[in-house]
Amino acid sequence: MNKHFACIAGLIAAVALVPVSSASSMDSVKEKAGGLMSGGSSGGGSLLSSLSSGSFDLGSMSNVAGVLGYCQEQGYSKSVTQTAKDKLLGKLGGHEKASEDEGYQQGMSGILKGQEEGKSFDLSSLKDKMGEKVCGTIADKAMSSFLGG
Repeated sequence: MNKHFACIAGLIAAVALVPVSSASSMDSVKEKAGGLMSGGSSGGGSLLSSLSSGSFDLGSMSNVAGVLGYCQEQGYSKSVTQTAKDKLLGKLGGHEKASEDEGYQQGMSGILKGQEEGKSFDLSSLKDKMGEKVCGTIADKAMSSFLGG
């Protein structure tokens, strides 16, 4: 388990050092990074650093609520994740109404959509502590972006 975390940390560090001017080498890094890279982002970088730096703006409330649900299903839930998800679902009219939304469904499958067209992250490859950190950061960002707190 620790080797897996060390590999992910090393991969994130390597991705952060890759120059974005080389499209072919960036494509190679994206493949190796598995879901830590943006599916369509031109800026690249890891999900956690993109969220932390503010270079990735969360898309819809319904998608983020779904992603937080995904985080809980994966065992990454902390109290802030639950609180943010519940508040978002309340603003969306409840779980039943939100579950009809395509963005929510994508979020529940681990796809975090950004505001910019084509910018998204797949959380399915995150494990253990990295997943907890990413989900906590998403919950914090959702609280400030959508819930004013």
